[in-house]
Amino acid sequence: MNLKEVCETLSREIRKLVPYDRLAINLPEKDENYVRVYAEESRLPAAAIPEGLSVREGTATGWVLDHHEPVVCRDVLQDSRFPLTHKRYKGVGLRSYVILPLMAEGKALGALNLASLRPRCYGKKQVEILSPIAEILSVAVENSILYEGAQRREELQKLFKELSQDITSLDIDSLLKKLTEKVREILKVDVSDVRVFEAGRWILRGVSGIDSDLIPSARTGTAMGRSGWIIKHRRPLVIPDAAHEQNLPSGETIRSLGLRAYLAVPLFSRGGEVIGVLRALGYQPREFIPEEVDLLQQLANGAAIALENAKLFEEVQSKSRELESTNTRLNRLLGQQSALREIFSQINLVDMGPLLDQLTQQALSLLHADHAVLRLLSPDGTLRAVSLAGRGVERVQDRLLEFGKGRSTWIMENQRPLAIMDIHQDKVFGPAPLLQELGARGYLGVPLISRGQKSIGVLTVSTVREREFTEEEIALARQLASAAAVTIENARLFEEVQNKSAELEEAFKAKSAFLNTMAHELKTPLHVIVGMQQLLLEEAYGKITEEQKEALERIERNVRDLLSLIDEILELARLEVRRVPLHIEEFTVNEMIQGLESSLMPLAKEKGLELKFEIGAGIPPLKSDRSKISEILQNLLANAVKYTDEGKVELRVSLQHPDTDTQVGRVSWSVRDTGIGIRESDRPRLFEPFYMAEGVDRRKYPGTGLGLSIVKRLVELLEGDLQVESELGKGSTFTVTLPLAHTDGEAR
Repeated sequence: MNLKEVCETLSREIRKLVPYDRLAINLPEKDENYVRVYAEESRLPAAAIPEGLSVREGTATGWVLDHHEPVVCRDVLQDSRFPLTHKRYKGVGLRSYVILPLMAEGKALGALNLASLRPRCYGKKQVEILSPIAEILSVAVENSILYEGAQRREELQKLFKELSQDITSLDIDSLLKKLTEKVREILKVDVSDVRVFEAGRWILRGVSGIDSDLIPSARTGTAMGRSGWIIKHRRPLVIPDAAHEQNLPSGETIRSLGLRAYLAVPLFSRGGEVIGVLRALGYQPREFIPEEVDLLQQLANGAAIALENAKLFEEVQSKSRELESTNTRLNRLLGQQSALREIFSQINLVDMGPLLDQLTQQALSLLHADHAVLRLLSPDGTLRAVSLAGRGVERVQDRLLEFGKGRSTWIMENQRPLAIMDIHQDKVFGPAPLLQELGARGYLGVPLISRGQKSIGVLTVSTVREREFTEEEIALARQLASAAAVTIENARLFEEVQNKSAELEEAFKAKSAFLNTMAHELKTPLHVIVGMQQLLLEEAYGKITEEQKEALERIERNVRDLLSLIDEILELARLEVRRVPLHIEEFTVNEMIQGLESSLMPLAKEKGLELKFEIGAGIPPLKSDRSKISEILQNLLANAVKYTDEGKVELRVSLQHPDTDTQVGRVSWSVRDTGIGIRESDRPRLFEPFYMAEGVDRRKYPGTGLGLSIVKRLVELLEGDLQVESELGKGSTFTVTLPLAHTDGEAR
């Protein structure tokens, strides 16, 4: 039972014990200068407090709340203690009254007020009768206050959570509208709005309590008025009565709307800049207490976070679109080239005509119909029959339907089936001429919908007798129409794909020519630099100092790094489009290991690392591209040595036996180290070109971010698999699994 219900119940009980003509429960406002009528039961022709809100000072209710004692007035005409109260009561004919405080833990929560049109109705006896009731009412008021407070805190916590949530799932304008509604509810104000100052003008982002058109955006230029004052002084602004405030900026809009109470707080960005204002406004003068100002500022802080998140999200989207527009198109086309070529080589496209004829025959048979017609929408705006089945349908084969009227148009526009038991009883469309020629009565039509959710045609079946099609039959017809739509769309797409294939081929040639030209243009001057650097080191142009020698050696290292980077980019580009020839030869694992050991052992010894190679038993000779496997292992081992400061690096080679006789055996190459490891968050992007793991000192561990990308593509080229296991600070294991024998020829 809520407080209102408790008050109503107690008023009925009080009426049995103590007579009254007016009963009221008064509660103090947050602004301690006022008291409001919370509940009232009255037989008077007019309200004792017309506005339901009374000042506290000098009134009988105010005295009770301040002194925590009852007040009894036997006759307002002969009692001079509370002139304001008595003046109001005289105006409505009340002569006597009794007021009791509602107390909880020594604090007055409100007052119980009984009044009568007759004098001398109340005394000590009535106070004694009403005191237990006042105690019950005090508990109810206290519980209501606690409940409302808990409910408000819960709602605020929910609102704060919404304000700070991920902007990708956030409707910012709806949320700010909800925020202003909550401000009105909590602060008991008439109007609330959120305004943001951007590009020299105010933008209204949320308002409640008034038509948004009545609060226009400010004129362009410097922020003006009271909101401008808040931006300048970076603090809240409280005006109890804007109508009589002369010391602050004008506030013309506020005055024109008749608003008087004014509370506004700034919205601070993460950088501390004031980006807007959250306001709470009332039509009556109002003193806002510090707790209300603090609460509004908390809500403003949440709104500022939400606005900044929205702005950041928009900026990220804009940047993403810019990047995609400059690079994605060509790379995407070239990346699809190999897959499209493979698809085209295996396509055995069924002729659309026979397949559609088969579909209409199935519709005729499965739906137990007499006629089935499949029509497609032509560019000229007519529906043309592309497949027919049933007795006599050849008579309507060349008859065109005009799109824009009739059942077929309705079906396509609404993208819904249409079933009619008897077309002769159809009051909307009537019996169509073509159906009449076929002698049709029962009718079912379903749309052909493309993948883009656009209607491209209609499948209709009809019967010469009245027929009510079941839900199962309608569902079956939709499945057949869907199959027909896919067939038609695939046939159309096949032609488009062929055109796209030619476009991709040209794009690949253009990119290859571009990369080769750029590589030549870049490598030629770099080789010249290396040659000049060698001449300088050999002092062909005169003596050089040790410092100059060191500088020239650094130049050589950097130039060679650039040359290596250019080669890696070219190789990666070729691998991306799978245009890399394979040189298949037979070799043993031991031959491979010897080459790796001789090239990597000096680097491992220089860092004080143990370099270990372990070869499993029973591995036969391999038939694959030796140089590419060597490049894979060279990259993985070099990475392991680079990112390991102490401990060891080892390569384990083992034979994986197939599960069945038809499968080819595979060899596992596992590179394990005791290095710095890889963060779990970095692993999904580990093999992306140029990706550099976060938190790694690049001065200590330099690199281009291309090595693992090349490894990944080489493994795919050799029809292998690549797995990574790692623990940050403890090391990593890269495992490459390749077939024992690879098919001769160029990579596909």
